[in-house]
Amino acid sequence: MHDQTGALRKGVAAALAGYPCRGRRWLALSGGLDSTVLAHLLASLGEPFTAVHVNHALSPNADAWQAHCRRLVDALQVPLVTRNVVVTERGGGLEEAARHARYVVFEELLGEGDQLLAAHHGDDQVETFFLRLLRGAGVQGLAAMPGCRPLGRGQLVRPLLGFGRNALERYARASGLDWIEDESNRDSRFDRNYLRRGVLPGLRERWPLRERVGRAAENLREAAALLAEVGDGDLVAVGLRSERLGQSISIAGLQSLSPARRKNLLRRWLSLRGGESPPATVLEELLRQLWAAGGDRQPEIAMGELVGRRWGERLYLLPALATLDPPQELLWSGSESLALPGGGTLVPSSDWPAGSYRVSFRQGGERARPLGRSHSQTLKRLLQEWQLEPWLRDRVPLIFEGTRLLAVGGLFVCHGDWKGRPPAPPEWRPGAFSD
Repeated sequence: MHDQTGALRKGVAAALAGYPCRGRRWLALSGGLDSTVLAHLLASLGEPFTAVHVNHALSPNADAWQAHCRRLVDALQVPLVTRNVVVTERGGGLEEAARHARYVVFEELLGEGDQLLAAHHGDDQVETFFLRLLRGAGVQGLAAMPGCRPLGRGQLVRPLLGFGRNALERYARASGLDWIEDESNRDSRFDRNYLRRGVLPGLRERWPLRERVGRAAENLREAAALLAEVGDGDLVAVGLRSERLGQSISIAGLQSLSPARRKNLLRRWLSLRGGESPPATVLEELLRQLWAAGGDRQPEIAMGELVGRRWGERLYLLPALATLDPPQELLWSGSESLALPGGGTLVPSSDWPAGSYRVSFRQGGERARPLGRSHSQTLKRLLQEWQLEPWLRDRVPLIFEGTRLLAVGGLFVCHGDWKGRPPAPPEWRPGAFSD
């Protein structure tokens, strides 16, 4: 028993040393066996941490579990942060919805360089591998859970992956620990429980699953890293560039790749922009629409919180833009940044004069005369000439003094009675996901 306790302590200490923390350490504490053991191990090692408990309110015992966590951290003399969440199913089932709500909390809490410690162990790894296999996951999905991955502004670290549940239970009993049992863990309607109780025991009788799955997952992580490397090179080859909002690549360059490399490139691009890897059918539909559309059409397809759009001969990857409220008028001093509807910002150029301005948005029929032009033109035509992407044309800020249009944010200033040299147009930052 002492050997097992020592092995766990050494394993956790080695994992923490392998992933140095530049900020604050947090522990995801449910009050179950796994997180209770990890909390005790961290405290016994003298590692400072803050526990965080997320109350999903899905069980009649949820408040009792929160109280249990409070008693545990009081005994260990460590701080606890609790958060209540509302779980809303999004099509992936209740388990997945609860996980999503939980990780939203974790990402909000993590500061720059912080770590979230999760108590996933080797048997969880086996279950995750088989769940993803049965859902038809690709290489990245079957690589299962890494020991460390980015999460928000910090990292998610799993120091117990080298140990199984039995080892944790022996440690808990030897240390006199109490833990809660979630009654939903006995409900075989949930896929993970069905695997855990009805499928994996028989497989374990014949094969050392934890060792074999761990080896397979490591091989798959190497393959996933190679695919990411290929995707990075292909993104450069197809002319990846930053746009006013999001990024774009050459459609001709994408067409020059093999079908498998096209899909790999799109998955890698989505991953780099923080998106989830969509099913192959979604990627195939995006490619089908791209090939079918001429340069004058603008097909788009949603991929989670991101959108793929074609404009001209390029494919854009953008955030899913919320519908703007009816156009409104804003007052602006011209000396400070101005928050715009939809998440954008208007920033005065270095030589923009302070004053009393109105900022509004296109409603149709506006005309403008850019500096150097002999006559005015419709704003619609000018935005086309300045190559402003169609999905941004109703969002570009128009700066007025009285009824006179002075400038179009980020594009041009208009002919007028400027005192001295005309200034540069105010900078327009369309919103999140700009580079």
